[in-house]
Parts: sequence; structure tokens; C-alpha cells
Amino acid sequence: MPIWMHIVIFGVTGLAIYLGIYYGVPLLLKRNVPLLIAFFLFLWLPVIPLLPLSLYLYATVEGGQLSLAEIAQRFRMTPIQGIEWLWVVAAVLVTAVADELLQPIGKALAKHRLFAPPDFLPAPFNPLEEFRFPPEDFMGIRLKGNWTLLLVFVPLHLLAMFSEEMMWRGYLLPLQIEALGNWAWVFNGILWAWLVHAVLKWHLIGMLPGMLAAPLVAQYTQSTWASLIAHVVPNSLLWVLLLLGVLGVGARSTVQDEDAG
Repeated sequence: MPIWMHIVIFGVTGLAIYLGIYYGVPLLLKRNVPLLIAFFLFLWLPVIPLLPLSLYLYATVEGGQLSLAEIAQRFRMTPIQGIEWLWVVAAVLVTAVADELLQPIGKALAKHRLFAPPDFLPAPFNPLEEFRFPPEDFMGIRLKGNWTLLLVFVPLHLLAMFSEEMMWRGYLLPLQIEALGNWAWVFNGILWAWLVHAVLKWHLIGMLPGMLAAPLVAQYTQSTWASLIAHVVPNSLLWVLLLLGVLGVGARSTVQDEDAG
């Protein structure tokens, strides 16, 4: 597969997400579709099909065998061993720390019209909106006692991330290593950050370290599991926040504080 096709796959995915969030979501909101459903529908709908697409390309373009053993070998689903875990931990830390340290840049960019997030986007995704901890609602849906939301959201979120990793690191990265050598992870990470995640345009600087860390650790360890962990762990913080909201942790004290004020 020529390199320009890699750019097309990254670019089409990112364009579909961008158009969906900026144009599809407002249309659904006008039809009284809840923001939670509208937003994640257009965020995940272009991403989850990457899993079957990667398997289809493997089977048709490469003539690969669709057996678990062959897929695991081609997509580099190899166990992480020994010191390789240090690389995975480092990738997670780089992603989390860089995201936190570079937040002021994202907030500054978000104030400019060219990089502004859509008006309907709430915290914690919108840096211009105040995030209240612990959260009592998530995109307009009340959290306390809402186990259904958590039990549906987490598996779908995990499936979306796994689908990305199977395409970006499992299928495409080995091809990019053959074509570009040691710098393939840079090519992979930049396309992932600036094409696939173009919708987060105010966050293009802040997310770049994390977007580079995942393909770097995948290339170094030769394991797609490594980049999946580097991808999932920082994002799982959202799951923790939702869990706290569902449990109602701190909700009563927050209300009391407001009344006292």
C-alpha cells in the first residue's frame, strides 16, 4: 500500500469526525436528540469501522489468513515483557503530564475563532467551560445512579480505541516502518494527531506528545498492546469521573457549599 493511501485513511476518518461534530451534531440537536448520543455517534461512527476495515485490508490487499494466530502475528498483538513495561508507563505519564502542562495553550487557542470549540460542547472537553468536580451530569445527562450510561459508555469507548489501535498501529504502522524506517512513529503520530483529531483543533499542540508517545512505544516494543494501553489509560480518567458521578461522591457536600455561599 503506497504511503499516500495511509494519509487518505487517516484523513478521511478525521474529516468524517470533523464534519459530524461541527455539522451533524447541531442538526441532531435541532431534532431534540440528546447531546450525549449525538456527539458520540459522530465521534465513534467513523472510528469503530476501522477494526473490520483493517482486517479487510489485511485479507484482500495482503492475502492474509483470518485466523486468530495469523491476525495476532500480523497486527503485532504480542505480549509486553520485562523492561518494555517501563516504556509503556513512560508513554502514559508523558501523555498525562503533557496534557496537563499544555492546557493553557489549548485554552488560549480556543479563544480564537479559527480554533474555537463548538458552542454546544461542555466541560471537560471544552477548555472555555468550567468543569465542576465531582460531575453531576455528563453532556446533559444526570449521572447519579445512572449505571446504564456507564455500562454502555465504557465498552463502546474501549471498542473505539481498540479499533483505532488495530488500524493505526496494528495494520499501518508496520507498513510505515518498512517504508520510513525509524521515523515511522513520527509520521504515524502526526497523522493521528492532526488529521484524525483535527476536530480538537484547539488541542492540536497539547495532545501531540501523547499522540507521538503511543506509536513510539508500539514501534519500540513491537506490540500493539503497548500503544493500546498508552491510549486507554489516560482516557480512562473520564471513566473514573463518570463513576464518581454515578456514585454521587461529593454531590451532597457540593450542594451544601453552594447553599452556604
